[in-house]
Amino acid sequence: MTKLRHDFVLALKRVLYGRRGEPYRIDGQTLRYLPGTRPVRLRYIRSQNGVARYDALQVAWLSSHLTEGDTAVDIGAHYGSYSILMAAKCGQSGHVIAFEPDPYAREVLARNLGLNPSIRRPKVEMCACSDKIGEATLFSRGGNAQSSLARSAVQFSAAHISEEIRVPLVTLDSYLSECNLPEPRCVKIDAEGAEIRILKGAKQVLASNADVVCELHPYVWPEFGNTFAELKDLATAAGRRIRYLDQDTEIGDKAEYGTVLLER
Repeated sequence: MTKLRHDFVLALKRVLYGRRGEPYRIDGQTLRYLPGTRPVRLRYIRSQNGVARYDALQVAWLSSHLTEGDTAVDIGAHYGSYSILMAAKCGQSGHVIAFEPDPYAREVLARNLGLNPSIRRPKVEMCACSDKIGEATLFSRGGNAQSSLARSAVQFSAAHISEEIRVPLVTLDSYLSECNLPEPRCVKIDAEGAEIRILKGAKQVLASNADVVCELHPYVWPEFGNTFAELKDLATAAGRRIRYLDQDTEIGDKAEYGTVLLER
């Protein structure tokens, strides 16, 4: 879709849906989102566009693996596309924790949550997950999908100027322990390159029975000082294998962009 057509469709949706939000129907439930922020439609599950395909596969996977009473964690919640879906699946007796350190994205997330009053509201945390507790600089371009703890994930050229925001850091293991939360059924990670650091701070989660679905951004790993070998070592130590959502076999000797499962 060209930018001109995209902008036209988005403007039309804003007029059509107004304050009600755009409906997104899945598994007999209707969720609502501000136009431009809903999850990808499931019909893109075989798309030639890798981003759309992996997003649709992730929606399908989350929908089929979460049920009433589950605890789920959304690391890199952004506008809440997945957090709201997770909350709808986990139901009134479940728990969803949404980590989103970008204040601009959290504003949109809050508005999307307001459009879905019937679901149990996820707990939104402003901190970023990593392998240590402390503070770090988040590079943001107004809350777009590339906000990251690495500059290279946001500034692809001199024209891409980002805002630097200091944010608190937590490890997932320490957070779950301190909040006395049950073992998650599912952890979803989309943190624009910080995924290996996050997993290094989640070794107890990796050792548990939690399902882990993670978007890989290998082009950012050098700035974090991480390598593909580290990721494979983390999976192996936890008795897990790594495979892309659209493949049945274990990942090979090279990582590319895509969404993977760290599964037993």
